[in-house]
Amino acid sequence: MIRNFVFFIFLFLAVKAPGNVVISEVDLANSRVELVNTGSLAINLTNHWWCNKVNGEPDDYPGVSSATINEEFSTTPDLVLLPGEVLVFDLSSSFLPPSGGELGLYRRRSWSNRVAMIDYINWGNSRGVRDTVADDPPAIWEKNAAIDISSTGPGDTIQLKPGAAGDSVNDYQVASANIGLAQSVVPVELRITGLGILDTGSFFIEFSYNGNGTVKATESADLSIAYTDISARTSVFRPSDNRVEFQPKAGRTFFFRLEEE
Repeated sequence: MIRNFVFFIFLFLAVKAPGNVVISEVDLANSRVELVNTGSLAINLTNHWWCNKVNGEPDDYPGVSSATINEEFSTTPDLVLLPGEVLVFDLSSSFLPPSGGELGLYRRRSWSNRVAMIDYINWGNSRGVRDTVADDPPAIWEKNAAIDISSTGPGDTIQLKPGAAGDSVNDYQVASANIGLAQSVVPVELRITGLGILDTGSFFIEFSYNGNGTVKATESADLSIAYTDISARTSVFRPSDNRVEFQPKAGRTFFFRLEEE
């Protein structure tokens, strides 16, 4: 094994774990929507907006309001969602039509902007309109895809399946109402399982990750300097979904870390 350079490596894990608010249940019979924070940071929904383009013409896009919180089913009385907490809102039957509709949650009134859209679902006979926004990368829904509600009976709701991300029709099911009880929230974990140096001098890191994002390797020459993606300097190889390989710079001290995107 040849060593023709010297370097020191300090390795960190950096799961961004942003707050991740998901539409976890829709009770069409009672015009209720449940949100759950599946991330690890608190999220303040003040100045956020609902959007139902199909049934909201010309501009019936209400703000997310504390006045519509159903405290009986919510785990918090205000618009600040801590990790794992649930908020249930009483909306209206016109906004949540039982035959079919779409619902988007936005951080600002920029309806065609994917960055502004936090989450989205589409159900029933709705062909959707904002699905084209939700399908923009990173996609949180598919175009022309609606949850099948034909089997809905008394007491049933549209629900996020336990542990699902909520980014697909297949992530939801129709089942007996579970409003106010958070679906299984799986903690995001990024863990190093192995590291070393190959005969070529390349460094490899193996890891386990159970989140829905992607993992990238980043570097910094000094902890006071922001981390930048290693791929901007050199090729990063992934022989498998849980392994990265790259060529460290010779003769310098660098801090490396894995980040969730």
